[in-house]
Amino acid sequence: MSLETGDYIIIRDWDRTSFFHNRYYRELENKPTRVWIWGDGGAYIAHPDLDLVPLDDDVIYDKIIDSNDLPVHSDYISKVKEFDKISSGEKIPTEKPLLKFLRKKNIKEEEEPEKTISPADMKILNMIDKVNDGEMEISTVEKLFGSLDAFISFISKKGFLDRLDPFKPEFEDIQNLLLHSYVQSDPDFVYEIATTLMNGITKIGDDYYYDADYSELADLFKDRDMRQETIENILSGEYDPFQYGSFDTDDEYRDVYDNLDHYAKSVVDEYIVNELKAMGTMSFSPYKIGTDVFIEIAEEQGTENEIKLTDEIITRLMSNNESLEYLINRELDEVRGNLSSIYNTCYGDILSSEWYNDLWGELVGVIVDDKNGEDYSYQKSVWLRDGTRGTKTAYGRRYKVTRCLKEIITGWLNVNQSKNGWNNNTINYFGSYINLIKDAMEYGPMDWLDVPRLDDYPDWRKMNKCMNENVESYF
Repeated sequence: MSLETGDYIIIRDWDRTSFFHNRYYRELENKPTRVWIWGDGGAYIAHPDLDLVPLDDDVIYDKIIDSNDLPVHSDYISKVKEFDKISSGEKIPTEKPLLKFLRKKNIKEEEEPEKTISPADMKILNMIDKVNDGEMEISTVEKLFGSLDAFISFISKKGFLDRLDPFKPEFEDIQNLLLHSYVQSDPDFVYEIATTLMNGITKIGDDYYYDADYSELADLFKDRDMRQETIENILSGEYDPFQYGSFDTDDEYRDVYDNLDHYAKSVVDEYIVNELKAMGTMSFSPYKIGTDVFIEIAEEQGTENEIKLTDEIITRLMSNNESLEYLINRELDEVRGNLSSIYNTCYGDILSSEWYNDLWGELVGVIVDDKNGEDYSYQKSVWLRDGTRGTKTAYGRRYKVTRCLKEIITGWLNVNQSKNGWNNNTINYFGSYINLIKDAMEYGPMDWLDVPRLDDYPDWRKMNKCMNENVESYF
């Protein structure tokens, strides 16, 4: 299929095992792009993030015949005028431009005129191509430049660093050094490292997420006083503090009723009044604290250790704090039980919530960007009972790690740049975000996470708020 400058094509497929091909074409898949034919017959296409990139022979594409109203990538609108000039008959340059494979070009770089490749630079580019293709040993490059560091520094200054594929298996022994140099040249290259070499990293929009397992996160804490299973349950929000006992109070009046607001007390008071009216009479022990009013009323009624509960007497009892405390703590079992349940539930829920926030506080900003993860579903390939392949719905939970991922990979490469692959000291060997973190914690530059001091008592302001909010659900 012959192409001419100004033609539109849509990329459909390419050699997806190639590092360079993936960089060139993945942003162009199923999108229109324009062709530029150079004087040497080579075909190039406009890329939204990079300069013109070569259109290799093995790329599968569709040529678009009618391109009058075809949209173009907004990222290379600035190139449209160049294409239009060439399409209108102006002379096509005979020299190939220097292909600077920049990640994101700034305005200054856009305004700079295209450079041409000098014979000396062409020799360097040919050398890099031979290294990529396995036609030249790294040892040969080291002899020519004195050291590998000198070679990498040289091609980095030349702007050729992106022409060397750091992910080739043949470069395992120098991969850390290559990746470190790439990150020094372009800090955002850490995300290409993550998506290429790490399992569980997903790009969504402009952010990166990690599929986190609570047991993996819990394993990052080193604390002999708390079991990993307990940490895992707290992080998941499913920790049940009541399995280790209750948080009962021995004074429902003091710890609950006395801390209720006016409205909540009125709800409990109404319940108590109805209870007393239903009882009619009440026996009491004159030897217990808070019964002075009861003794007075019994003497007035001419009875001993028992009073008749008229509306007037009930009002009198309800207006006296000592008699009301006695009723709640000693006589009215259902009222006392409801207030105790409110206290117990609020105590356990608030305490576990505070522990949840305290533990996640150690992870946020170090391991994950935000503690608020998101659940998602996906189709997983499985073997069916009839022996055929099928799918089933599986579920996962992921957390945003855009900032932390960058810091962790950069820090790890700073420490491990000089290590080779013989001791399995490559990111590719660790294979996952968590495993890389564990290595960074074990050997630097990170520290293991400590379990913070977890309070035995919840914030009393939260307790009061919780108890007031739950009164109506019990009374």
